[in-house]
Amino acid sequence: MLPNIDHVVVLMLENRSFDNVLGGLYPAGASFEGLTGKEWNYNPTAPGVGTWTVWQASPGTASGTIPFPDPGEAFTDMNTQLFGGPSPGNCPSPSMGGFAANYARQPPSREGIDQPSVPPIPLNIMQYFDEGNVPWSYALARHYAVSDAWHAAAPVQTISNRTLTHTGTPSMMPGTNRSRVNNGDYTSGLSFSKIVEGRFDPPVNDTTVFEMLDEAYPSGRAGACRDLAQKEGRLNWKVYYHDAPLSVLCRYVYQHWCLDSLYGGNVFRYHEHFGAETNFEYDVRNGILPTYSFIEPAYTGVEYTANSNHPGGAIPDPLDLNAQNFPPPINVHEGEKLLAEVYASLARYPSVFERTLLIVTYDEHGGTYDHVKPGSAVSPFTRPASNFNYDRCGVRVPAILINPRLTTKVFRPTDGVSMKDACGAFVTRLDHTSIIRSLCQRFGLGTPPTPRAASVPTLAGLIRATAAAPHVPERSVIAAAERSMAEKLSLPRDPGKAARIRDWFARRERDDFPGDHLNNAIFATYALSWHGRERARSYPLREIVDLDGDDAVALNAIDIRDTATLLEACREPGGPARLAGIAQREESRVLRWAQQAELMQKPGIVGDDAFLLMTAGVTGIADLKLRDASELQAKLVSAAAALGIVDFAQNPAVTRKWIAP
Repeated sequence: MLPNIDHVVVLMLENRSFDNVLGGLYPAGASFEGLTGKEWNYNPTAPGVGTWTVWQASPGTASGTIPFPDPGEAFTDMNTQLFGGPSPGNCPSPSMGGFAANYARQPPSREGIDQPSVPPIPLNIMQYFDEGNVPWSYALARHYAVSDAWHAAAPVQTISNRTLTHTGTPSMMPGTNRSRVNNGDYTSGLSFSKIVEGRFDPPVNDTTVFEMLDEAYPSGRAGACRDLAQKEGRLNWKVYYHDAPLSVLCRYVYQHWCLDSLYGGNVFRYHEHFGAETNFEYDVRNGILPTYSFIEPAYTGVEYTANSNHPGGAIPDPLDLNAQNFPPPINVHEGEKLLAEVYASLARYPSVFERTLLIVTYDEHGGTYDHVKPGSAVSPFTRPASNFNYDRCGVRVPAILINPRLTTKVFRPTDGVSMKDACGAFVTRLDHTSIIRSLCQRFGLGTPPTPRAASVPTLAGLIRATAAAPHVPERSVIAAAERSMAEKLSLPRDPGKAARIRDWFARRERDDFPGDHLNNAIFATYALSWHGRERARSYPLREIVDLDGDDAVALNAIDIRDTATLLEACREPGGPARLAGIAQREESRVLRWAQQAELMQKPGIVGDDAFLLMTAGVTGIADLKLRDASELQAKLVSAAAALGIVDFAQNPAVTRKWIAP
């Protein structure tokens, strides 16, 4: 089972069906369950008269955002897409004919700057991408392998499918025998005010595969939270995230997140701001890639460019998290860049890559069309749920399988289990819980935690023990990753960003999180991350605004990777002069770095803030405490204007908080 594989990496993107992304990868036939170009849905404007047929848009920026606005994703929406109605009854047979009709009933998009509101166009739900729009998905799927038989774990929303990936169950509503189905079943009990204070009660208490790894391999458990770097060993697992680590909705993951410390725990940012290397690639390069890595994309465009590939807008509305997002639309071209970066991070290090299986998939189909009918599945529950028993698998989703020692170009499992339920006989299908069962078998973790995870097929037969031929990486994807990173590093710093992010969070007026939109969970976990970051006392070096990539490389070479270590080094006799020589900078520049690093030790002050305070004439924390809040606010506004910051959103209450003891 996965011979000579020491690392499994999962990159899970958002809300696209198999047909939507890879339906045109190969000609449809017995060896590949793709699109023929003749698949259709009823015309919702004239049922029984016309049809909408699958089609491909020409490559381009605009077509990378189709469909826009966001399709329906609730359980009833998915039932309508598959069965033609919201309540299909017992033993339903999917027609896969309701996608266009369901999309026609969704709300229009939100207005934005130079972006008028647009209604859903039913034809667009039938669009599938060609190679020009998702070039790196196509390139890697062809160079390595694709599975045309991988399903979402259930026809439900994002959080349930991601929770099933981690635990093998969506979990039950507390004190009931009702299963969690929609996103709101996880977020309805959360409190924004408690999150701001760092108090969070994760809704999912079920056993995770992360916990199983830690129990099986105690030496790979994470160390304690800390501000200063120590020699790092290889951990059992890590979650790498961008803005919102949805995985922390599972209690075990949250308990191992040092959200207000730079080091320790198992949950880390995928890419620190303006760093020349991602945290993920750092681990690969240094030989400390965990046994199991789970990578989450940027779900919003608030801090990063959204790269989740989720259809719809990129900016949630804090006043109404259940409304359609504000523009700009999320573009699949950005997810392609993330895919290229993750692949290149492995391919650059052949000795690690040869022992790593990279799985690229999507959590659910998100309302986009797929023609393959999902079938029955084993319920994860030992006692039947009174609502949805999770005895059906979800719609097919993309699954690209990457390793130099693959046995096939199109993977289909051979170890599905023959089962029988009230609806008849079936063979279990590959789904997200197959990751759990495969990990359990490869690493000796014991029995999977739920009946579902114990019954699904595995990835057995995918990997050969030795390579059949010397491996040649997909160099076009590596080149794309290099262009993507160069593009990020070329962007000018925007010291007003932190104030704008705070202002975005401050617009939230409600304390609770009603409704079923994914934005509730994104906003909650992003708020945890952001406010934890504000409480930190040590940051990556590039958090210092005028410390560039070459400076960071020079300092990293002498084991200075963070602002706390930099500050310690500067406080040593002759420290600034020594660092200036190493970085080949003027000593005054190093002293400016130290000044900003000291200011960042004040809770609530991050790199952008420290740079603005320094520009406004503040020399350190002692000086900050002596300032008048109103005068300092005026100086910050003037400093922002002098730096060309547009729409500076510094709240005077934040300035007062910085000055307070």
